Amino acid sequence: QALAETELVCSSVNVASTKAGINMDAVRLMGQAIKKTAELTKERDGLGCAKLVVFCNAVEDNPFMAGAFHGPGEPESVINVGVSGPGVVRCALKKIPNGNLTDVADTIKKTAFKITRLGQLIASEASRRLDVPFGIVDLSLAPTPAVGDSVAHILEEIGLEQCGAHGTTAALALLNDAVKKGGTMASSHVGGLSGAFIPVTEDAGMIDAARAGTLKIEKLEAMTAVCSVGLDMIAIPGDTPATTISGIIADEAAIGMINTKTTAVRVIPAPGCKVGDTVEFGGLLGSAPVQAVHPYS
Repeated sequence: QALAETELVCSSVNVASTKAGINMDAVRLMGQAIKKTAELTKERDGLGCAKLVVFCNAVEDNPFMAGAFHGPGEPESVINVGVSGPGVVRCALKKIPNGNLTDVADTIKKTAFKITRLGQLIASEASRRLDVPFGIVDLSLAPTPAVGDSVAHILEEIGLEQCGAHGTTAALALLNDAVKKGGTMASSHVGGLSGAFIPVTEDAGMIDAARAGTLKIEKLEAMTAVCSVGLDMIAIPGDTPATTISGIIADEAAIGMINTKTTAVRVIPAPGCKVGDTVEFGGLLGSAPVQAVHPYS
């Protein structure tokens, strides 16, 4: 149903790695490709760009759209399962309103353990019935626009007045660390990205913070140093030049390359839209205000 709603035929391009560095020619070409994709889908606010992600250090067992693919190290067919539970984690944290940071971390780890174990049980049964090898469980807290299914709201439950405030990167690091530790204890098949995603249009709390001006692209970039992936599902002005988009990609690739982590860019230069306008993609892709980028080349 989700696939039917959003027609998710997606693609990804890896332009950098810690081992090989950044392919700056590819960075330039992808800036141009994103602009062209937006223009080709202008009647739908540049929806095509929501299905195109540019990676550094892409993992080859990622089951999450838009960057899902089976790399050369994967079997011919394999079952990789993505388990997402932002709402479950937030509900667990609500039960310890006076907990200190150790209590918060322990609660997240225990919750991650439970949902990872459930994911493994389902994956094992699917593997048995289909006679296809079981690959990995990716425990990534992937939000949806539904109320109560927000990573930003988890960070606010930890103690932030609003996502984007000073301390957001630290709260996200705590969340990501606890999720990884809890998941690793639950399964010997943990892989993929396994952490927390921060897609703006797909997260009700992120949308609210972006509209309030608390969460800007610079803060989102800082958060990518500790989250699962990178600058994800961010609507920017339609007249943003390809060179600026290439600069955004290069910055994210540099963070990933230097820190030996996966980073990515999925930005949408919404045709005809300016800062403050709202784009509506519907379904799992949600909606968001158009955010400002630097005007300088």
